[in-house]
Amino acid sequence: MTEWIKNNYIEIIGAFFALIYLILEVRQKWTMWIVGIISSLFYIYIFFEAKLYAEMGLNVYYTFMSIYGLYCWKLAKNTEKMDPSRITFKAGGIITFISIVLFAAMVFILIRFTDSPVPYADALVAALSIVATWMVSQKIIEHWYIWIFVNFFSVGLYVYQALYPTAVLFMIYGSMSIVGLIQWRKSIKKNQ
Repeated sequence: MTEWIKNNYIEIIGAFFALIYLILEVRQKWTMWIVGIISSLFYIYIFFEAKLYAEMGLNVYYTFMSIYGLYCWKLAKNTEKMDPSRITFKAGGIITFISIVLFAAMVFILIRFTDSPVPYADALVAALSIVATWMVSQKIIEHWYIWIFVNFFSVGLYVYQALYPTAVLFMIYGSMSIVGLIQWRKSIKKNQ
């Protein structure tokens, strides 16, 4: 066991910070974005080593989105006091279109230019995560539905890639995403 921890300590630390990020997200705390930067930097390395290139790129995106989210939540709007909102029909259509385009582009790149063993799964998780992360920065409650799917889907992907601490993390993420959805719904009902 000690040897396994020694060989996987970077993934364990990254998973720890990622879990703290989600706890802070459920509680709608702006400090989640600072923790998000830290966990994303760990996962850039982890996913590069695992040849999950879309997820590695996704964590580069997460790093920049954490900076943007910090700006939106703390510096620009102070949205920690702002209530979550619902997505409009038009915005939902745009987000769906963007998700499909991102998925197709990533699949093309992963198949054509990398040695990714799971290009479709890798691209699906990355495309949906890009969209959901932007939705979080805007406090759109429907991001939780995307995260619930992505988190549980990712468990299988990470088990397949032998990223066991990350698979456990995403099982917890999936469960906490359900809790987050319930908490954010309560927040909307309370303020209506």
